[in-house]
Amino acid sequence: MRTPGQLRLRDLALPCALALGAAACDGKTKTPALSHTEDVVRSSPVPPENASRLGIISELVQVREFTAARAPSLGVLRAGSRVARSPEPVSRGGCSEGWYAVRPRGFVCVGVEATLDLNHPTLAAMALQPSIDAQLPYTYARTRGETPLFERVPGPGQEDAVREVGKLRRHAGMAVVGSWKAKDPSGAEARLALLTDGHFVRASDLEAARASDFVGVELGKDRDLPVAFVVKRGVRSFRLNGSDAEKGDLVEYHSKLPLSGRFRSLASIKYWAFAQAGEEVWVRHQDVTVVQKRTAFPDFVKDDLRWLDLSVSTGTLVAYEGKRAVFTTLVSVARELPDSAAGDTQPASDGPRPIPLGTVTVKQKDLTFVGKDPAGFGEAFEVLDAPWALELSSGQLIHGAYWHDRFGIEHGAGSFELSPADAARVFRFVGPELPSGWHAAATAAGQGTPVVIRK
Repeated sequence: MRTPGQLRLRDLALPCALALGAAACDGKTKTPALSHTEDVVRSSPVPPENASRLGIISELVQVREFTAARAPSLGVLRAGSRVARSPEPVSRGGCSEGWYAVRPRGFVCVGVEATLDLNHPTLAAMALQPSIDAQLPYTYARTRGETPLFERVPGPGQEDAVREVGKLRRHAGMAVVGSWKAKDPSGAEARLALLTDGHFVRASDLEAARASDFVGVELGKDRDLPVAFVVKRGVRSFRLNGSDAEKGDLVEYHSKLPLSGRFRSLASIKYWAFAQAGEEVWVRHQDVTVVQKRTAFPDFVKDDLRWLDLSVSTGTLVAYEGKRAVFTTLVSVARELPDSAAGDTQPASDGPRPIPLGTVTVKQKDLTFVGKDPAGFGEAFEVLDAPWALELSSGQLIHGAYWHDRFGIEHGAGSFELSPADAARVFRFVGPELPSGWHAAATAAGQGTPVVIRK
């Protein structure tokens, strides 16, 4: 039996008629051939927003830069998506039912992976569409205990049956994109939750994920750096009288303190001043994480260029427009980068290595990231989806974590983890814009948002 870590998107568990369409189930559909050079179309009028739509019926479909199966990807559409299309195919080269232009750019092959039939069963099954304006793009759930993972039983007469293909541990996290009634291996009818990779879990074995409500600090004319975050419990404020420090009230975990910039040292202990209920009080430097103003900037910074400044030693992130800080928050950073996370610029090694420092760029934005090993997030349970994911040129991710509340504390396994609300804020801040109906958007060469990773 396969373990969840061995499952791949090719193991799509939707019924055949849902995943591939009826023609594919009877063996009549052929794999699209490579595009013929004479049929390649590189540009086409952009379909209007109110144009007819095509629907995606395969788990992940690439939007191609031009009408060829091996053309560069501009982004990704997920099963259930509907996007505006051209009224007729712009090319038929290497595509069973023709290439259609989609809004706002690129081309999709209609046939095995996409359909013009908006009543297709897959589009009905994957009815829960993402919300790009919410704290989380999908409904996220966690398992109550060890739980079977199911896929549909292939073959005639098995349309409403599933079989077990693995186990998920207690607290495993996932996005739920639909539901289906089917017979489990015992023959009993069960309500199943449909996951983004096409597998199923009993809905009764799931509970709603209780994500952290922590949010960072918006910066502007009314609030600026420095800002202090409280990243441990039991922290107290102080009142300073001469050479004495008198303990004050407890300061809540994950509080955001608007520092005045004033600080004092008493008996080798440094204190920062902030306003509380109209009174100046103090907090010990050792009890907080302080984000200070930058005095020097990278050479690439100019005008209103958007970029991210990420400190692995303090566990903080600042979003900038040029030299103006517009947002700051806490980030969980791993101590080491697993060898399996080696990216484009890093050769494989014999084991974990320090988090690489330097300037990288955002290569792609994904509403929820499912390409990582579910056991690769450094947790004692599987994580099948990571929301608001930014894929970096270093091979790492910046993403939301709905399964813990340890932001600003060393945590995870190589990625940079934000609270869901902060991840959504950063996701919308960086380019490129995610078009309506798209699951992921790739960055044009040389245009990725810079991310400075430093100590």
